[in-house]
Amino acid sequence: MAAEYSIKDRIRDIIDGTVDADRKRKESMQGNIDKADHIFQFCLLLFGLGFWVVMILKMFL
Repeated sequence: MAAEYSIKDRIRDIIDGTVDADRKRKESMQGNIDKADHIFQFCLLLFGLGFWVVMILKMFL
């Protein structure tokens, strides 16, 4: 019986158009997540390169 209710709710959501709105909201959030991920990777790369430069300078000086 629970499967019937979920199918009915799914059909009702499709008819009401809430499924499309949720999909668009998730797509817009995914773009922000990707942007934040790229910024984080850049900062991590910058930190890693800085760390190795400091270690090399410390070894020679």
